[in-house]
Amino acid sequence: MTLKPKPVALLTLALVCFSAGNMHAQEVHSIGFFTGLTVPYTWDEGIQKDPRYREKYRVRFAPFGFHYGIDYQGYGFTFDPAVFNTGQYFNVVNVTGGEVGERKIDLTYIHAPFGFKLHMIDLGFFKVSFVASVSAAFMLRGQETITHSDAILKFQPTVIPNLPPEYIPTFPGSTEIISPAINNIKLLKVSDYNRFQVYGAIGFRTDWDVSETLRLSMDLRGTYGILEPRNSTYLAKVNNFEAIYDLPGARRDLLVLFTIGASRINEIDPKEKRAIVNKRKDRKPRRTTKYPWPGPRNSKPPKN
Repeated sequence: MTLKPKPVALLTLALVCFSAGNMHAQEVHSIGFFTGLTVPYTWDEGIQKDPRYREKYRVRFAPFGFHYGIDYQGYGFTFDPAVFNTGQYFNVVNVTGGEVGERKIDLTYIHAPFGFKLHMIDLGFFKVSFVASVSAAFMLRGQETITHSDAILKFQPTVIPNLPPEYIPTFPGSTEIISPAINNIKLLKVSDYNRFQVYGAIGFRTDWDVSETLRLSMDLRGTYGILEPRNSTYLAKVNNFEAIYDLPGARRDLLVLFTIGASRINEIDPKEKRAIVNKRKDRKPRRTTKYPWPGPRNSKPPKN
């Protein structure tokens, strides 16, 4: 049975309301660091329909990030700023399907995801949670390069009028072009991208409290770039068929992010927290006069 969107939204709202009503529950704060791996995927409509490319999958190292989290009974929140790498590689193929080169998309972002955790298993010292997060990201580095040997490549007819003279059709009117060897030619540089991106992610997280102060965590999330990464100036070139190695079409960056982290934890009992706050209030001196300054001195000496 599939839930309709409206009941799902109502269920989510109910969970948030339930969480807000339990803010008095015992809370655990965690702060630490993490690292991991990413499996990037570039969904590009132009590349998907371009016979010159074939998908190539790989795993990339995610340098590092910092973690801060708060856990309550049944739910929690995370804040995990990090640097990560994304961008897929593609094999360049000739008209017979042979691999003759490689196209590389390399992007590096710093992002700051804020996440909500719903504890599916909560044993106190061990938790398995569903995680949903949203983050703003800023591109630190971005480029696309292509390398291929002398080859016959198939170009779209709309691109052929814009080809340099060294690209020669196999016969007049043919879309199979004798293409010269190129080495690490930069197709896009960082100025061809939108520097800001918004990511949404869902996944699962496990937290294992190995001691009273140490927590080990594993996090697996699927992440989706909501905005088109290339800027309007470059897209105009693509749509006018001036970018000879690109075809028109939307693009989105996706990745699977797997991280392992360690955190220091601090458990706070709400009763103790309230006791500390009340104790601080009691330490404040109470005013016994109407004004903050002392009253006037009595000019008459006391009677004997």
